[in-house]
Amino acid sequence: MILLDGTVTNKIINGVNGDFSVGTFQTEIGKFKIRSALLDQFEEGEYNVRAAINKFDLNSYQSKRNGIIITEIEAHVDTLELIDGDIKPVHQVSIEPDASLEKDSAATKTVKADADSKKPIKPASGKIVLSNKKAKSHAEPQNPNKAEIEQLFGHLWPLGNEVKLDTTLPRPMIIKQTSYLSGCYDFDAKTQIWIKKNS
Repeated sequence: MILLDGTVTNKIINGVNGDFSVGTFQTEIGKFKIRSALLDQFEEGEYNVRAAINKFDLNSYQSKRNGIIITEIEAHVDTLELIDGDIKPVHQVSIEPDASLEKDSAATKTVKADADSKKPIKPASGKIVLSNKKAKSHAEPQNPNKAEIEQLFGHLWPLGNEVKLDTTLPRPMIIKQTSYLSGCYDFDAKTQIWIKKNS
């Protein structure tokens, strides 16, 4: 495990099954990609962060837009701690593969009984509270399938005024959970907790 300080440029991409994030992590030792459920909850922009990284991988994929092969180093992040609240907008076109189409594991269909024992580490510091850009209404989502929503959130259901997602779960599940919460909750980037909006 290593700690690296740097700037993450977080880009939100509209996937078939929900919005997801891809981060470009610029550090003093190089530039890396971050594809993590941790970022899926954050707004688009540039963040100064301290990241706990457990490994690096060399990955490649083919761009659907022009067919070129993209090769990059991916950093696998355990935690992200916000250092600075200065958020800059992102203006770039993404050619990333759709993370919302990743195959769900068995865990996305059945939340294990011990899921509540897997609690993400809270960052030690941070200076900002963000309102999720995707939030368009203070009302609950219209006509949700209660059984599906209950299964999606597992032990977190029924949802309270504060919701802490387990980002160790498969990413497609986190994308769906984030999409549901964005309609009636705000994301607190400091604590990485979703807080219910005042009606």
